[in-house]
Amino acid sequence: MSASLLHAGVRIGQLRVTARGSRRAVANFDEDAVTLAAEAATSALERNGGPLDALILASLSLPYAEGGCAQLLVELLRLPSETIVVELSSTLRDGFLAVRLADGLLAAGAQRVLVVGAHRARPDERDGGDGAVALLLGRDGGLACLTPGAAHAEELRDRWRLPGDPALHIADPSFADAFGAARVARHLASGDQLADAPRVALTGPAPSAAARVERELGGSGDSLVARTGVLGSAHPLLRLLDSLDLPTALVAASGGLGEALLCEPEPAAAVLVAQVREAVAAGSDVEAAPRPNAGVDFHPYQSAPRAWRERGQDLRLEGLRYGDEVHYPPPAVPPPGHEQEAGVPVALARTGRVLTQTRDHVYPGAAVTQMVVLDLDDGGRFYAQAAAGEELEIGDRVRLVPRRLHDGGSDSGTDFIQYFWKAIRCP
Repeated sequence: MSASLLHAGVRIGQLRVTARGSRRAVANFDEDAVTLAAEAATSALERNGGPLDALILASLSLPYAEGGCAQLLVELLRLPSETIVVELSSTLRDGFLAVRLADGLLAAGAQRVLVVGAHRARPDERDGGDGAVALLLGRDGGLACLTPGAAHAEELRDRWRLPGDPALHIADPSFADAFGAARVARHLASGDQLADAPRVALTGPAPSAAARVERELGGSGDSLVARTGVLGSAHPLLRLLDSLDLPTALVAASGGLGEALLCEPEPAAAVLVAQVREAVAAGSDVEAAPRPNAGVDFHPYQSAPRAWRERGQDLRLEGLRYGDEVHYPPPAVPPPGHEQEAGVPVALARTGRVLTQTRDHVYPGAAVTQMVVLDLDDGGRFYAQAAAGEELEIGDRVRLVPRRLHDGGSDSGTDFIQYFWKAIRCP
């Protein structure tokens, strides 16, 4: 069976750091793999509404090393709690493994599956970039037909990290380039299912070695990596979207693991290809990735019970309706005149206009934090921070996006990540 690409979303870090003649996409300091994934997924879902059966998240840089992060996406995307959730975090080939799993779920009866790859590069990733790609997959009627090909697995590590080890270990380049991902890719690309595709695209952790092997196999090399860097598990998915102008045999390989995929696009995919390439080419050049202020003695209280209890207001951005009024944040007790009522959860609009703004010179997250009051499109009013790097003016059209506020406080013994909504200017 083949999965059908219904729509897609891309979120590339808006900053570009130039190094060794290439540009790497860099996200701001209040973003991570979860927030990047949420924005890409929102873009994929908002143009193709309807129920979602499953969410598959692939990432090598999740903010929680244990305990999972996909459940955060369920909340941020306002998905039903019954959504099937899968999380993959071994190598960059997981982007295509997620497509294979989605294909299996669709064959088993699922109607729509969301695949998301996301990456926030570590400082020791020389070629890494920041970004996320989301694919909304269904059974038919889409922009492209995606057919999983051969898979491969053997103990052949080109990079690794032991538990608690802060350093990424990379195999000797002479070995990793000659064998590693290159060997696995050659094996997969020779399969009968992919042999007739007019183009081959290979993604591996070492861009130069991957480009060399891709050219051996008849491809033209990765034109994206010089503008974004390697986006971890999201990079194979980005190459897939960039290939929607011609049938392509796609291969992703790393660490002795590999996945092959045949992409056969429809003519209607041309608009999406143009949007993806525009996002890749965009970005503002900076000399170095921005860093937040070190919050001296900044230890806000956090706890697992509090995070669970307030997930509706913090992550789903829900208020409570009493009669004709929506209250946000939800009041601890019903307002006067509604003492015997149970408030009805209501999802706030995530777009609006700036009513007024000011600048906070005290909040430790940045040297200056812009604060804005928003008139939301549903008539509500919302007080928020402007996202890092934004300069908003009164009257600006904005949307709310998830960002990191802080990482909790060591004094509380918790160190939970606090996500909340910040304002950015609409494109």
